[in-house]
Amino acid sequence: MINALKRPLLLLLAACLCSAAVAGRVDDLYKGREAVAEQSPATLRRGAASALEQVFVRVSGQGQLPQSSALSEALASPEPFLTRYSYRRENTDGEERLWLDMKFSPRQVNAVLQSAGLPVWSANRPTVLLWLVVDTPEGRSFLGSGSHPALEKALQDAVARRGLALQLPLFDLIDAGNMSAQALWQMPEGRVREASQRYAPPFILMGRASQLSTGQWLASWALLDEQSGERFDTQSQQDSGFLAAAVDRVADVQARRYAVNSVAGAGGRTLIHVSGLTHFDDYAQMVSYLESLAVIEHANAAWAFGEELVLELVLKDDMDKVERYLQLDGRLRRATEGIGRSRSPLATQGNYIWQGQP
Repeated sequence: MINALKRPLLLLLAACLCSAAVAGRVDDLYKGREAVAEQSPATLRRGAASALEQVFVRVSGQGQLPQSSALSEALASPEPFLTRYSYRRENTDGEERLWLDMKFSPRQVNAVLQSAGLPVWSANRPTVLLWLVVDTPEGRSFLGSGSHPALEKALQDAVARRGLALQLPLFDLIDAGNMSAQALWQMPEGRVREASQRYAPPFILMGRASQLSTGQWLASWALLDEQSGERFDTQSQQDSGFLAAAVDRVADVQARRYAVNSVAGAGGRTLIHVSGLTHFDDYAQMVSYLESLAVIEHANAAWAFGEELVLELVLKDDMDKVERYLQLDGRLRRATEGIGRSRSPLATQGNYIWQGQP
């Protein structure tokens, strides 16, 4: 039972909501843009259908959408999903083009994905730091250093299509001292991890790509997280498809870890013990932070004493996925054995320590 003296305070805490920052935030998940020839209802329907399909891909984390009557019906009549659209003429590469800009309803998009049995991947996504060296007849250089504008544009398009939180190194004097293009060509995992420490990324993608005389691109990659890594290869014929294939591979890995079921309570309920709460603001910030995570529907106080609190979490997915989200920014850390031990009479799934704002 909740301590009677604490009940009014806890009711206020459960009602207090604010936003929380995590490792990376991908904006525009529910927006789309299509090049069109004219302004007409038929053009709007075709453009909205194409853009909505890409929104389903980004938000679900699925590179290939499955056959689904819910998805098919939405794509056949996409206009009700639009909250705003406009036409705009812009000069691109010396050519004037007409663009259709659109924004879709997150609530309606998520509802369709739920009906189709697909997960929802929130805008809070783990950052991926990319180290890529490109080998051409002109020599070896980093992608992002301005030497390969066409490849950089292709990378930008691929990242936008899947909604990755991608980051490039600054390539400043510190990076130059830590990593050279020649060194990266050897794919040294330990050295890349060391050079990446200043950025503290949850994921590191390192790679090397070379273009053959035939125009074909061959690339080798290693995707690293804090504990492990996996290597893979991509290739493409006379285009930058090898970059899109690598982005797809990373997005698929992250979506499996972080995209969650969109049904409240699907992951059940669990109790966690939290210590390190010294002020009212600590309680408010922590509850608000937890409820901002895509995997948690509600965080309700179940017991409180002094600087301790037991929360009942209503989950949209399992506790393992909750742990992955918590590890992204470290604001709520699992306590090591013997630290943060609970005085609560309630059985909890784990002891945590509130670290506060990052």
